[in-house]
Amino acid sequence: MKNLSLITLSVGSMLFFSCQQTPKNNTAAETKDSLSSTTEQKKTERTDTVPATAPTTVKAYNENTVKLVKDKLVTIFKDDLSKNLIPEPSRKFILFEYDLNEDGKTEIFVGLTGPYFCGSGGCTFLLLNHEGEKVTQFTVTDYPVIIAKTKTKGWKDLILSSAGKNHLMKFNGTGYPSNPSVQPIFEGTPGNDLPKFPNTVNADFPWVNF
Repeated sequence: MKNLSLITLSVGSMLFFSCQQTPKNNTAAETKDSLSSTTEQKKTERTDTVPATAPTTVKAYNENTVKLVKDKLVTIFKDDLSKNLIPEPSRKFILFEYDLNEDGKTEIFVGLTGPYFCGSGGCTFLLLNHEGEKVTQFTVTDYPVIIAKTKTKGWKDLILSSAGKNHLMKFNGTGYPSNPSVQPIFEGTPGNDLPKFPNTVNADFPWVNF
């Protein structure tokens, strides 16, 4: 009888301690799952979310130049704009300022995009003077526009690509030829140190709507 009581007591003790340990194991598992879930969430946040303070390479445009270009584009294309012939994807531009004739006043390259301005041969882009007056409207041109070291009549020569070939564009006294595809082929490879618009390696020109 005494042995039976001892066996009963032993079994009861084992059941008691077993019951006490099970919640601890469950709690540990739940804690592990919670930590794992939190870790995965943090990983997802780091991967999928760009911090608001992330650095950017986008160059800031001169506010006055942006307004000048907007007004000029609206004036040049006012008829087609009034008829809604220029779709939304085409109503934006990028710009680049450079002093081509070294008179201390920058000229303005205006790049255009979208189905209205671009085709299989390239895109239309404008060259304006510092007051927004049109110097040349180029057609069938691929980016980037490259500014050469050589000059013609006091203005820097341009190297423009059309249909996969580089062409040398020379100032004629009032402007540049509008269609690069019919101009002389540029012999050689443009140097990496030449100014480019846009720079395809560091495409840092934001598009602006007009």
